[in-house]
Amino acid sequence: MFGRKGCGILKVGVSSACLYPMITERSLSSLMEMGIFEFEIFFNTFCELTKPYLRGLRREIRSSKAKVYSVHPFSSAIEPFMFFSDYERRFTDMLDLYKSYFEAARYLGANVVVIHGDKLPGRVQDEKYIERFWTIAECGAKMGVTVGQENVNLHRSQNPDFLVKMKQQMGERAKFVFDIKQSIRAGHDPYEFVQKLGDSIVHVHANDNSAVRDCLLPGKGNMDYYKMQSIMERNGSDPTWVVEVYRSDFDNLSEIRDSVQYMNELLFPEVQNAPKKRGMIWR
Repeated sequence: MFGRKGCGILKVGVSSACLYPMITERSLSSLMEMGIFEFEIFFNTFCELTKPYLRGLRREIRSSKAKVYSVHPFSSAIEPFMFFSDYERRFTDMLDLYKSYFEAARYLGANVVVIHGDKLPGRVQDEKYIERFWTIAECGAKMGVTVGQENVNLHRSQNPDFLVKMKQQMGERAKFVFDIKQSIRAGHDPYEFVQKLGDSIVHVHANDNSAVRDCLLPGKGNMDYYKMQSIMERNGSDPTWVVEVYRSDFDNLSEIRDSVQYMNELLFPEVQNAPKKRGMIWR
């Protein structure tokens, strides 16, 4: 379950990737100190998937009453080579690695693990891609998480018609992570994109854009988030939302806080009177 149905009162969160290359736990500490307690965690290396590291991370998340919505693998760049080639043994080995992400996600209470998938022009036919993704999604489901295909520029997933094809062939197992900036970069209208994906969007990477920049903090550009949310609600989609931009897209951390507050006031005004929580200090 996702969004307000699955998490009670939903708030807009932030991806730890926004603060890269700050180390992951310090990113969360910095965000919590500003009053942000909802996250996507972008793991950056193998040691962050180990039990000792995850135990420490979970302890601090729980003590601060924070919520992790999603997990993003650092190995996205090698998914085309490992998951979507004609060499079956690589697929098996990569699936074993991704079980570590699935385990980490469930351990931290996250629902979604984000997949980029194959780059264009593609190493395998559409049917083989969908078959492979089905296997990945089934593995995730058995371990208690949803595997979400993200739309990514210069990847097969940049085309909404391809994602519709995935949905038609995979049925309820097809779930998507929608990234606004990626649709802009691929030349697709973001409102039409979410309309095509219907009720299958489970997670949104929120960012803004203007005539001169394709990635800005929400509230700095031209996006109509209320319109986007309304489209998804009409389609029966109730995703979680996290701000995801690059470190070069803002000067001060307070700008992230202001952006999150802007989105919460716009999309989820009922959270504004919620009690404040104390921040986390990593130990």
